[in-house]
Amino acid sequence: MQGKGTPSDPVDARIARIAGKQFGVIALEQLLALGLTYAEVELRVKLGRLHRLFRGVYAVGHRRLPDHAWLLAALLSCGSDSFLSHRTAAAASGLRAINVRAIEVTLPRPKAKSRTGLIVHRTRNDPHEADLVVRGSLRMSSVPRLLIELARTERRSELDRLITLAIRKRLLNLDAMEGALHRHAHRPGLKKLKAALNAYRPKPERKSGFERSFDDWLAAHPEIPQPNRNVEFEGIGEIDCYWPEQRFAVETDGDPYHITVGDLERDKFKDTKLQRLGIRLMRITEFRWDHDRRGVLDDVYGFLGITPPPAPRPLPG
Repeated sequence: MQGKGTPSDPVDARIARIAGKQFGVIALEQLLALGLTYAEVELRVKLGRLHRLFRGVYAVGHRRLPDHAWLLAALLSCGSDSFLSHRTAAAASGLRAINVRAIEVTLPRPKAKSRTGLIVHRTRNDPHEADLVVRGSLRMSSVPRLLIELARTERRSELDRLITLAIRKRLLNLDAMEGALHRHAHRPGLKKLKAALNAYRPKPERKSGFERSFDDWLAAHPEIPQPNRNVEFEGIGEIDCYWPEQRFAVETDGDPYHITVGDLERDKFKDTKLQRLGIRLMRITEFRWDHDRRGVLDDVYGFLGITPPPAPRPLPG
């Protein structure tokens, strides 16, 4: 007859089922709810069936776990009101590499106890609902909140990188960011964070400057016919430049990482509608305009069917 604690024990099968849904980890509370005693949990630890990760949390069978399991284990150890925060929240959001040796968790309990192996932050108040998100099984700071959390300690260059990547991945809405800044108006480091965000806020005068630069550039290339400007398409919106004979349009966009999620969606809608009308659209970003103007010229030539003029001969030496 198989005794308690043997591999064929049905309790072990139930442990395996729970852990299988939690990336291989299980909490002490879950083990006790299955009917195990503290002594039986310790026996399984000694037998190598359970492996302690953090206080009150174990890996089942082995410690070769994916990063996601370590993050979930940290939350299980700290309680249902805890959430991943700071650098760990940035990593879990795909904005930096995950470091399972320095997992940061926030507890809305000012006198919460520390946890060995974890970096525990404490806050007096429960977080606003907009400050938290759930990705998979992980509860964590939203991107606006994690930027505020990191503003005190990170350099401006790192804040710039995080903001750029978050907008590139469509994880940061600038309107939501404004709300978070208002809620956390007294947090340290906000002056630095606001300065970093200023480069990403839409500036109408910046766009018009870009358009003027493009117009001046067109004027310097008389081989390119002048387009119709600010053409309104019903149900689509305004297009910056349009060559009706070639059914070719140009939009002069700001840096694609410096626009909100809503702007991206509107652009995709416009692109699709123009394609259905048989209009080829070329978007020129400020980044490309600054770094690849020769390539822009070649593309415009190609779309308009223009043969590039011969390069000027070098002056005799």
